[in-house]
Formats: sequence, structure tokens, C-alpha cells
Amino acid sequence: MSLRTRLQASIVALAGAIVVVLSLLYLRATITDSFEQARTIADSNTSQVESYIASIARARLASVEVKPTTADELVDVYVRAAEQDAQLSLLLEQLMANYPIIVEGLVTGPGERIVAASIPSKRGQRHAPLPSLEEFESKSLLERLEEVFSSNQDYEVSRELGFQLEGGQRRVLTIRMILSLVFLREVVLLPRLQPLAIVSGLALLLSLAAAGVVAQLAVRPLGHIGELIDRIASGQRDEAAAAERERAGSREVAAVESKLSLLGERVRGARDDAEQLRSNIDQLLTRLEDAVLLFGRDDRLVMAGGAVDRLVEGGRWAIMGRTIDEVFPLATELGAFVQSAISVRRNSRNLQVVHRGKDGEPVSLLLSIEMLEEFPSRDRIGTLVTLREAEPRRQIESRLDLSTRLAAISRLTSGAAHEIKNPLNSIALHLEVLKNKLEGSDVGAAEIEVISREIRRLDRVVRSFLDFTRPVELEIGEWDLAALLDELVKLVSPDAAEQDVEVIRSGAASAWTRGDRDLLKQAILNIIMNGIQAMSDGGRLDVELGRAGESWQVAIRDTGPGIPPENQEKIFQLYFTTKAKGSGIGLAMTFRVVQLHGGTIEFSSETGVGTEFRLQLPIAEESQGANPTRKGAELAQ
Repeated sequence: MSLRTRLQASIVALAGAIVVVLSLLYLRATITDSFEQARTIADSNTSQVESYIASIARARLASVEVKPTTADELVDVYVRAAEQDAQLSLLLEQLMANYPIIVEGLVTGPGERIVAASIPSKRGQRHAPLPSLEEFESKSLLERLEEVFSSNQDYEVSRELGFQLEGGQRRVLTIRMILSLVFLREVVLLPRLQPLAIVSGLALLLSLAAAGVVAQLAVRPLGHIGELIDRIASGQRDEAAAAERERAGSREVAAVESKLSLLGERVRGARDDAEQLRSNIDQLLTRLEDAVLLFGRDDRLVMAGGAVDRLVEGGRWAIMGRTIDEVFPLATELGAFVQSAISVRRNSRNLQVVHRGKDGEPVSLLLSIEMLEEFPSRDRIGTLVTLREAEPRRQIESRLDLSTRLAAISRLTSGAAHEIKNPLNSIALHLEVLKNKLEGSDVGAAEIEVISREIRRLDRVVRSFLDFTRPVELEIGEWDLAALLDELVKLVSPDAAEQDVEVIRSGAASAWTRGDRDLLKQAILNIIMNGIQAMSDGGRLDVELGRAGESWQVAIRDTGPGIPPENQEKIFQLYFTTKAKGSGIGLAMTFRVVQLHGGTIEFSSETGVGTEFRLQLPIAEESQGANPTRKGAELAQ
């Protein structure tokens, strides 16, 4: 609800409350006045009836010859006087016209028998006693209002007529004046309430109009301030509008605007810094291979790295805001480690635990827990939990070891190859001289041919050493990796068909990368040819291109016999081969080329099922003008 609406509702409610209170006070005064006036008139009527009955009773006592000697005889004289006097009923009837609320007058004798009444037909009947007017007046205002407008109850004002005897006061007759709530409501109150309702309605309408005007005037400065806050939020500032409002008399708003402008500058600066910091942290966490989870003071997750999606069911956005108990249940081995470390406030690093991943399979993880403490109180303000897959770490260590060994072999073979090549050249030269001397002779010809063939083979080996260890100068450019894969599939298809191997290309139709196209072409061709040659009885080779995070991934899958487990850690080693005529250089060269391009290569193999190699290469930056060849290719599409 807007401020303007709240102001209008408040003003209307206030006016309505005032009208209701005044109306209740008016009703209370009206009812009180009506009954006070009725009581006054009723008391006056009963006094007149009492005087009249006393006069006729004295006249009757004076006229009788035998004077009453007992109290009963005296009571009988009064009752007969009231009952037999015709003027008494006429007097009661005349008195009823004095005030409309008093609807009936009665005189009752012993046993509540009616001896005289303003309604003659009631004479001789027994009167049922009614509540006294004092009982009605003792009720609260709301109870009286409820009874007046919902009940037809009658009340009475009575006065007893009697005399004092030796045994005490003796009641002779009772004079009763009956007051009707129906007549009070219909004759007195409702005619007065009609103008009151009209006045109340007009008051509410006027209050509604006044509420709209007052609310408009009240929120106008707030509207100006709201516009200012919107401009601050959008980075704008309108000096002319501020000066105009100050000239119009809104100096207070102009002062607030000035202070808000200063505050807005600080807020924008702080917000930009906070957004930049959060963005940097998010990017850092997303690029980390580790799953990083940061819990706040209340043990709820406030930040999580992108790697959490691989390890936690539902992903990081599903668990954001949840407690440590919900993310790491105590019933799991991982949750038991985390919660026990937090309970004793102990930092832990690289604890190996087994956790069931999103697919339900057990995953070996390295768990690190660090308590974040406030200085100098050392109160815990958060918890940092880091998860790392143990297997990828071992793979990284294996790759580093392989790279180290390849580098060592390169340093060793580069020197040895040069030392070997010089004697080989000298031996080859002298062998040619010897062949010339023995030309035309059959002596030693076969032996010389064997020696010559082995020298040539040894020379090829030395040249391969030098080619592998020679520093590579990359010819970097932007090109379409998808087009390269299509070209390789077309190139190997004839050889694959001869071995009854079907080569299937799938995935992205365009994937621009940066690197040396020829070197990467040879590296990928080595893997494809190895896969085709491994399926001697036919099969299928899938070449799939897709995106994996910030890299392009080339997946090459064959349905061959697979790589035996004992050979899987050796396949990238130089000169390791299982082929009869293999050199053991192809995969080592592929590993080196991928590393030179900042990429990664990994594989998985299952005996009897097949092998899959996965190469990840960097994605070229989105720059249309950086490479005319790329731009032209994209325009042609």
C-alpha cells in the first residue's frame, strides 16, 4: 500500500471514528434525556394519581356510617374507592398523552389485581410485574443501545400507596407507569437519527475529499525525493530541478536532495566495489577445480564455487542458503567429518573421505575445513569447506611426472642424438668408399648391404629424436576446429572402410580456436588412426565436438579391445608401443602438442568395450575483426 493511500485511509478512518463517537454520544444523550424526561413525567403522573386516590378514599371514609376498625377494612375502603371511581380511569388515560414513551397507566391492588387502568379492558386482570426503569438505567451504553434497537421490552415506574400501622408499613395500592422501548425507538430516536445519518454521511464525504487533498500535498515532497533517488540509482543528477524547487519554496526538499546526492555517490561507489569484488570472487570460484563452500555466522551457505555442481546433488543454486546440517547430513561420512571439525573448532586439510556423488557412485574426496575467526575475539564468523576429487589429483601428478620424464628424455636424447649422428655420417661415408672398392666383387656384398640398411634405420631413429626434441615454433592463428575434424574424417574414411570401420562425426558445426592448425591436425590424426588400427575386426569410431566449460572438447571413441590396465599409465611415454611396427612417438607427440596449446588430454578405457580420448582446447575470443579469414567464413555462412 502506497503512502498516499495510507494517508487517505488514515484521514477517512479518523473522520469516521469521530463521527461514530459523536453519534454514540448523541444517542447516549438522547436516550438518557428521553428516559429522564419520561421518569419525571411518570413521577408527576403517579403523584397526581396518588393525590386523587387519597382524596376519593377520604371522601368515601367520610360517607360511610360504620367506620373501619381493622387494617383490612381500611385497605378494602381504599381498593373499593379506586375500583368504583369512574374518573380514575379517565385521569390515567389523560395522563398518558403527556409523553409518548409512557404508553399505559395502572393501579393495582392486593395480588397485583388491576383495579384501574388507562385501558379499561384490563380492569380485573392480574398484572405481570415488569423490570423497573432503574434496571435499564444501570446498564452500559452499548447494552442500552443494543436493547433499544433490538428489543421490545417494556419498563415501569411504580409508586406504592399505603399507611403506617403498628406492625409496619402496609401497602394498599401500587400506581404503575409503563414505558415502551418500541415507542422510544420509533417515535423519539429514529426521527432524530435520520438527520444524524445525513450529517454523518456528509462528514465522511468531506473527510474523503479532504484526505485526497491532504495526502496529495503531503506526498508531493516525497515524490520529489523519490524522483531524486531514482536519478541517483541511474547515475543522473538534475541541478535545474533542485534549483526550481528551491525557488518554489521546497528548500527542505532541496536540502534533502543535496544530502541524498552525496550519499548516492558513496552508495554507488560502494555498490560498484562490492559488485566487482563479488564478480571476481564468483569467477575465481567458478574456475577453481575444487568445490568451495562458504558458510556464514549462522551456518548457512552464502557462496559456492562452480565445481560444487559436480559433487553435490541439485547443484550450488539448489543448496544456497541452506544450513551445514542440510548440505552435509550427519548420517554421511562427509557430514560426520565436517560437523565434528566444526564442533571442536579444528582446521583440517586433505582428509580423504568417500562420498556418494550426484549419480550415486562413491567418489574419493580430499576434504579441507577452515574456521574463519574474528579478530581479536576469535569468535567464529564462518566456515570454509573445500572438496577436491582425489582421482583427478592423482591424474595431475601422473601428467606432471610424465611431462618431467619427457623433458628429461628430450634433454638426454637431444645431446645423444647429435653425438650419434656424427659417427653415423662417418660410418656411412666409409661404407660407401668400401662399396666402391669392392664394386664388381661378390665378396662381402650381402654383409655390406645389411650394414647399410641398419645404418639407414639408425639414422631415421636419430632424426626422429631430433624432431621430437627440437624446439617447436607455433604458427598461431584462428581457425575452425569443426572444419578440421570434418577434413580428418574425410581423409581417414577410405582406410577405415577397408577395415570395416564406420567413422561418425557429430557435435558442433562450428568451433573457433587458436593454435597451430598443422600441429593439432597431426596430433588428432594420430589418435584417430590409432583407434582405427585398434579395430582390426571392424567397428565404429565416433568423433564428437562439444563445449566443456571454457574449452572445446574433442572426444574420440572407438569400439576396439581397449587398453590393458597395466599399459594405461605408459601410453604417453616416448617409444612405448604395443604395435609390431610402431615407433612409440605418436601419442607422446600428441601429448606434447596439446600441452603447447594450453590444452589437456585424458582418456578412459575398458577392456573389451573400447577407448575414449578427450582433448580440450581453448576457445578463441569473440572478436569478429581480429581474423579476416574467420570473419569472411562467418559472413559466408
